[in-house]
Amino acid sequence: MSVSVAWLDALPADFYDQLAHCLSLHGMAAAELLSRPAEEHMRRLHDLTHLTAAQVQQLNRISSHTELLATLHTEPLALYYLLLLGRLTLETSVAAPVLAYVQQQMHITADQLTQLQTYCLELSGAFLTTLEQHLPAPNGAVSLGWHRLQIEEIFAEYTAQLPEAPPPVANLRLTEPQLQMLRLSLLLVHSLPQAADHPFMRAVSRLDNLQPAALEPLIEHLSRIRAQEQLRLTMPELVQLYQGMQVCGMVFISDVMNKLGLEDLFPTLSAEEAGATTPAPASNRQAVGEMVSGFTHWVQHTFPDAPEIIEARAQVLTLADAL
Repeated sequence: MSVSVAWLDALPADFYDQLAHCLSLHGMAAAELLSRPAEEHMRRLHDLTHLTAAQVQQLNRISSHTELLATLHTEPLALYYLLLLGRLTLETSVAAPVLAYVQQQMHITADQLTQLQTYCLELSGAFLTTLEQHLPAPNGAVSLGWHRLQIEEIFAEYTAQLPEAPPPVANLRLTEPQLQMLRLSLLLVHSLPQAADHPFMRAVSRLDNLQPAALEPLIEHLSRIRAQEQLRLTMPELVQLYQGMQVCGMVFISDVMNKLGLEDLFPTLSAEEAGATTPAPASNRQAVGEMVSGFTHWVQHTFPDAPEIIEARAQVLTLADAL
């Protein structure tokens, strides 16, 4: 499809610079949506937009005002659909992996990410309206605006049948040492050999919450959080940290760490620090023990009647028996 060039000529010379972040964010969101399994709603969206993952990948390569204008000359509807599907996706949980990636790559806080998302949505909303004023309707549609309503209706049906994400049950602001300890505990559990010839390791490998694949989303989540930044945790995540911290403590105070060669995962004191304090192993054990004990006590005190915590605690006691 080719369109009249008059309105394109009226675009400011820095229009791409204004739209760059918006295009990138919407492009990634559209790609995430199109990577979902091809069930009925996804097929209906494709029938209305004919947008493919390959097209999205190509559109995501736009990197200048000249390339943007060329696309608006030759593939305006493809760009329209990318912005529309990206916009719809960004307002749902489907975009969670995209937003997490953007936050990590840009090294921004959660508040800054929200501001960026809001800005991009406002910009795409205005640009979609402009496109609807100038682009002809697809075959069989009264107008592009009415066509958009059909797409939004199907997308709403699609998101309505997605499982709801569990609500957060805890909001924490942690110090850097506390964050490091949480990250370390999950990384250690993640690195434990699944087939180790040790009763404790076999017992850990039977816990669904601590399977490597189950831990990876939370490990990635913690990697993006900075000290004193709000950390929201769902109950499943809290259970993973509760059990992970205690497994970490058990490994550290037992012979498991030495037998499996995991000493390097834990920081040791420098020569100067060692000379000024008690021996390094004791100091490290005490520090780890205090953090594990403090976090464990907080969880049990804050959620004394939560069935998930009660069950997790019973499983941890079984692990202790295996040592």
